[in-house]
Amino acid sequence: MVHINFSVWLEILDEGIPLFLLIALSLTVYRGFRRNSAFLAEGENLLKRYLIFRTHKQIRLKTSTDDRETYQELIKTISNSWKNFKKIYDQNFVSISENTARTRLTMQIITLGLLLNTARLLIGEFFFSSSKLTLLSMSVRELSSYVLIILSFCLLRIQTRRLLHPKGKTAELDRDILFFSNNLSETETEGLYDQFEPIEAKGEEHGKKDQNHDRGPEG
Repeated sequence: MVHINFSVWLEILDEGIPLFLLIALSLTVYRGFRRNSAFLAEGENLLKRYLIFRTHKQIRLKTSTDDRETYQELIKTISNSWKNFKKIYDQNFVSISENTARTRLTMQIITLGLLLNTARLLIGEFFFSSSKLTLLSMSVRELSSYVLIILSFCLLRIQTRRLLHPKGKTAELDRDILFFSNNLSETETEGLYDQFEPIEAKGEEHGKKDQNHDRGPEG
């Protein structure tokens, strides 16, 4: 009776450990993804708010060229706002990086636990089972547990691949592209007008206006 109880508890332990570790892995991935999504959403909202603020200040800057004092104050405000935006944006990026590293480390620890448990089961089956078919069946069953692990690591990488470039250069590049200084030559500037406001479109627009003008008021 004691032997039967021991066997039952051993079987429960063998089945319970992988289940517990996989549940812990799922919760870790869910929590890590949720926090990263929150940081990403906050970064997007921060960018939208800053664009609205900067656009408003630039409009005022263009209409305040006659007032030298106001003009210099607006220049200073835009410069300071960029520094504040960059500070908050970088802190958000650091939070994503830290959360991802913490999530990945926890996933690695759980994976190590699963590997040790798999090794324990296979070694025990190898020495105490006379059937090689049972050993093969257990090996296949254990390998199926690692599909979730591989998928979790891949999803985490996909979520943060664009942001977590070595030394964070990709994130900084994306941010700086939005507000790069206009160092284009006259030829390059004309190329932009040809692309986004072609002469043909202008001609069609003026043609329609002239046609409506020639018609005169109806009625």
